[in-house]
Amino acid sequence: MKIRSVPALVVGSMLFVVGFAQAQTATGNMGVSAEVTRTCTLSAASLAFGTLSVLAVNSGSAVVTLECNGVSTVTTILVGMGANPAPPTTQRNMISGTNVVPYTLHVLEAGGADIATDGAVTLVQEGATNTYSATLYGKVQPSTAYQMGSYSDTVVLTAAYTGP
Repeated sequence: MKIRSVPALVVGSMLFVVGFAQAQTATGNMGVSAEVTRTCTLSAASLAFGTLSVLAVNSGSAVVTLECNGVSTVTTILVGMGANPAPPTTQRNMISGTNVVPYTLHVLEAGGADIATDGAVTLVQEGATNTYSATLYGKVQPSTAYQMGSYSDTVVLTAAYTGP
């Protein structure tokens, strides 16, 4: 055997061994899941009357929005009385200390019937989305009896919906 053949034999043997030393593989499965439950978010812009006039009706409006995942059957919201109702809870009031400014809420910009205690307001679906909205309009009658101050109230809005 020639000396030149030995290196070729060693290299060939190494290549044969390296072929058997390749990485092996194993496979498995991973489960992936999710659960979707009915959720809706109810929000409203603030209704701001601004600086009240003693000569004219003060008006304001706020958009109420309900966004749901999936199809919703909610078509109405209930509009609460507010945190400062006057007995027998038929008059909504903004307060500043002990001073009161009465206001009304309506579904029509021109006014019309007041939204009653827990009165139902119909929501309108926005296109083919799962977003529903309504505009609430407010009015404050003019008066020279209002005391200076910053007045506020909080009205609770409620949308009832069921899960899938």
